[in-house]
Amino acid sequence: MKRLVPLVRLSVIALCLVCCRALQAQFSFDLPPINYFQSEPNDPVAQLVKQVEAGDVTLTEDPKTGYLVSLLRELKIPVSSQTLVFSKTSLQRHLISPSNPRAIYFNDATYVGWVPHGELIEVASVDPKLGANFYTIEQFSQENPVRILRRTERCLFCHASSDTGRVPGLLMQSVFTSSSGNRVFPSDSVSPKSDGPLQLRFSGWFVTGKHGEQTHLGNLQIESDAIVDARVDRTNGNVTDLSAWFDVKKYLSPHSDLVALLVLQHQVTMHNLFTLANHQSRTQLHRPSTLPSAAEVVAERTKEDSVVLDQIAERVVDGLLMVGDLRLTDRISGTGAFVDEFSQQPPRDSRGRSLREFDLRKRLFRYPCSYLIYSEAFDALPAPLLESIYRRLHDVLERRDSRSKYEHLSEADRIAITSILTETKPGFASAH
Repeated sequence: MKRLVPLVRLSVIALCLVCCRALQAQFSFDLPPINYFQSEPNDPVAQLVKQVEAGDVTLTEDPKTGYLVSLLRELKIPVSSQTLVFSKTSLQRHLISPSNPRAIYFNDATYVGWVPHGELIEVASVDPKLGANFYTIEQFSQENPVRILRRTERCLFCHASSDTGRVPGLLMQSVFTSSSGNRVFPSDSVSPKSDGPLQLRFSGWFVTGKHGEQTHLGNLQIESDAIVDARVDRTNGNVTDLSAWFDVKKYLSPHSDLVALLVLQHQVTMHNLFTLANHQSRTQLHRPSTLPSAAEVVAERTKEDSVVLDQIAERVVDGLLMVGDLRLTDRISGTGAFVDEFSQQPPRDSRGRSLREFDLRKRLFRYPCSYLIYSEAFDALPAPLLESIYRRLHDVLERRDSRSKYEHLSEADRIAITSILTETKPGFASAH
């Protein structure tokens, strides 16, 4: 029997462009009040498109990476966020392999996928109300200005599936991957999980960083006849140099940072949660009207509205407070500048504390409350839902809700989170 590591492959944001236009009729989010296909997007890439078309911004081309560097600069996406995936799970699957992995770069709202020698740059950007929008940029295009095309129905076969909650969302899957980059299905093997314990994550991804005695499944390839059990070949872990697998000089960074991968997983989960909460609550509160300018959300709520909103709010609060999140048994560290660049971003309270600070010993973040509470996607949730969310947050942090699922929040955690949010999140402060 071959002894192999449990391989988990987080196939991120696989921008698979395989849907046909006829599928639009099957999407509930294209009905009022969401109207996904008919609505004009307002995500960061949509805003960039307007600037490019108006001549206010020019994307410049590099002979090696095409429009990648210019695009990252305009979208304010740091190179240090680079993670590398070698499974064939995106539009340009024919180019992706362990010797030519696909790079993912991201900030709080936008994700950029690039592969060396690729024909396209693939982008997913989160609209505060619509959810994820998908775009492509043709590399080395002769058009001036270069066109950034929104890919609506073509991406949603995968990106509006049960994996995203049936809303336009992001994917970070876990699959077994062979040495050619193809997905394989070994029998009698441990089931991989993209959001499970560390030892069952990152199959199909390259991972750089230190994690002590803990294990993960990054940097591994297996064949279809292998048996993947819970044991791990330690040679795949605590890796800081990827040059044994591929030419790292082809990329903007030689890293596929472990901490960046964990933050990426958190973001994908939270963005999908916000989109689902937004769509569900707006649909619940929507009242059809014959008036052409009727408001989407009515002022008066029914008892049913209140019950539904409370249920949605609880799911959002659980996500914000990181219920069930990864627990570490040893200190971890990434490579490159990601940790420093990410944690230095605002806002901070009067004592200099931030929800972006890392712990990296027992958990990912020092304060278990998501920094995405500051995002436009959170602020765009309907006001009645935000009221329920803030009320629940106060109830949990002040121990009026003391259910066991919140036991991971120490008294010090609750005090710190309450203090930070009171100073940096006006909606939270005013809801007290």
